[in-house]
Amino acid sequence: MSSSDLTTKEAIRRRRFNINDKIKELGTLLPKNMEGSSSELNGKDGRVNKGTILKGTVDYVKELKLEVSMLRRNDELVMALRNENAMLQKRVASKVEQQLSPSKDGIIGVTFYIFVDMCENNLQLENHANRLQSLRKELNYVKETDWQYDSVEKILGQN
Repeated sequence: MSSSDLTTKEAIRRRRFNINDKIKELGTLLPKNMEGSSSELNGKDGRVNKGTILKGTVDYVKELKLEVSMLRRNDELVMALRNENAMLQKRVASKVEQQLSPSKDGIIGVTFYIFVDMCENNLQLENHANRLQSLRKELNYVKETDWQYDSVEKILGQN
């Protein structure tokens, strides 16, 4: 064998060693529950199962890329919501300013918050009226059907 054959064989051996070393390192970087992770590194003969590690690595990289794209999409949505929120806050502030500024007659307009309070009060009054009406119906029913039942005093033996 010539010296060039030895250097070529040595170069090939170093390249194989480097490749095998990096495949082992990939196996240690995979999550434990993933195919090709360090728990599955060794095959039946005790050697590293390179194919399993490479397959697991490819699957994991695909999973990570999907997760990154979802996170980017979420970031875009958060930024859009922040922008919309800022825009709405400016609009509400300008509306409040307009309502608080004196009108032509010098009268201050009703603010949005007072309007909301008035609506809440009206809703509470309406709910209260509906509840009263319901209770009156129940009371009338009890009065109408009272004759069908024995009195509590009779049941307790007091009468």
